[in-house]
Amino acid sequence: MSLQRNDALQAIYSAIQEMNSQLKAERQLSATEDMLIYGEGAPLDSLDLVNLIMSVEQHIMDLTGEELVLASESAMSRKRSPYRSVSALADYAVEIAKETA
Repeated sequence: MSLQRNDALQAIYSAIQEMNSQLKAERQLSATEDMLIYGEGAPLDSLDLVNLIMSVEQHIMDLTGEELVLASESAMSRKRSPYRSVSALADYAVEIAKETA
């Protein structure tokens, strides 16, 4: 699969918009690359993270027509979480897309 970083960001931003409609104002995410998503100081709990990742996967499928799995045990066990920020998640999505190509 060929996933461009801009497409990954677009998918993440779309998922953030959807998620924000379900979150209280103080927990909403900004559609910026440096926005913390998960971990210390981030607004999402583990259930919110799962919902966001599923939404991002769906938006990537809508954009590319191909399935990409972003939630995995290997991602969770990395020293630096690919879910810590919007930028890290976009980089991870591109990395996984290249691996599955």
